[in-house]
Amino acid sequence: MSIINELKWRGLINNITNQAKLETFEKEKGAIYIGFDPSFDSLHLGNYNMLLILKRFHQHGHKVFALVGGATGLIGDPSGKKIERQVLPKAKVDQNILKIKKQIQDIAGATIINNADIYKGMSIFDFLRDIGKLINVNYLLEKDTIKTRLESGISYAEFSYGLIQGYDFAWLYHHKKVLMQVGGSDQWGNITTGIEMIRKLYGDDNQACGLTINLLTKSDGTKFGKSESGAIYLEPKYTTPYQMYQFLFNQPDSDVEKLLKYLTFFTENEIKNIMQEHNGAPAKHFAQKQLANAIIKDIHGEAELKKCINISESLFAGDLASLDHATLLEALKGTPTFHADKDTYSVIDLLVACNIVSSKSQGRQLVESKAIYVNNELIDKIDVPINKKSALNHHFSYIRKGKKNYYLVIWK
Repeated sequence: MSIINELKWRGLINNITNQAKLETFEKEKGAIYIGFDPSFDSLHLGNYNMLLILKRFHQHGHKVFALVGGATGLIGDPSGKKIERQVLPKAKVDQNILKIKKQIQDIAGATIINNADIYKGMSIFDFLRDIGKLINVNYLLEKDTIKTRLESGISYAEFSYGLIQGYDFAWLYHHKKVLMQVGGSDQWGNITTGIEMIRKLYGDDNQACGLTINLLTKSDGTKFGKSESGAIYLEPKYTTPYQMYQFLFNQPDSDVEKLLKYLTFFTENEIKNIMQEHNGAPAKHFAQKQLANAIIKDIHGEAELKKCINISESLFAGDLASLDHATLLEALKGTPTFHADKDTYSVIDLLVACNIVSSKSQGRQLVESKAIYVNNELIDKIDVPINKKSALNHHFSYIRKGKKNYYLVIWK
């Protein structure tokens, strides 16, 4: 199967610029590039889809480049933004690039180019004369990215963003023989600007083409890759492997088949078999387990995957006491946390202190309805004391309300 046909059955392709050039690109195993924005020091799960696109093209014999925006990151891409981004200091952009380069190399194995290197030694006059003259202002005004911002206002810096990204493509086309730029569906305007520059510089018989990928959204239309607490990052200090595992495991049945197509290397038949087994017993979350296992293994490795499975099984069995100190903390990271300043609390006072309930009467109702567990022990009396002596690893206690709501108590 060709790479384009694979992207089609996975539902990834949003649009292409030229079918004939796409066929030539595929036949000649042309090189591609995808750009990554260094606005933070970690990529997130939404970016992971693009890393896999690079990986898929590489597996089909194409040379793949990842361009990090050391130049464009100083301005910020206005695509999809209602207001102008906060400008980052150059030192912060450079620091972010160092971090995301490692993530790109570890996952996609692409050749990385910093577009700041493209513009070294180029003055503002060189840019306006050699690049600015290639594109008419009326052409830019027709771009949706700029159209949608005209009423609310757009700075000249953001207005010029498409010119810089467009020239990135023209430079890569000439110097690295990159024939295709791939981006999210919101990058269509920037990609076509680059192709127009290449046409002006190298003639109508150029081989440049563009491909946009459907943005990864959930069934409710919102972007995939965000939890209630924020984005799901690839960097463990922001999102632990277990937090990512739980996020993936908790995806709804309505989204899981699409996610398997977008974010794994399972074949079409393998996904059909996974969904057939899943649909036979949806409560077992078989498809979600396959999704989580594949992604965690690819991003964090086999050892972290085994740890995630161990934590998940311990939580399901209510046996967190079997986990070591570090693993227990990882399991409960991200849950609401209360730092106890006393050695002993009544269960009602502790429920109020942890903000599990808003009043003592509500706490009594939960205890009397047998909905509160401390360290997996049912608390069925309102006068039961909860103290540091019973803490796990002499440091933690965890409270469970109902089946899934966990709260962490850290004792002094």
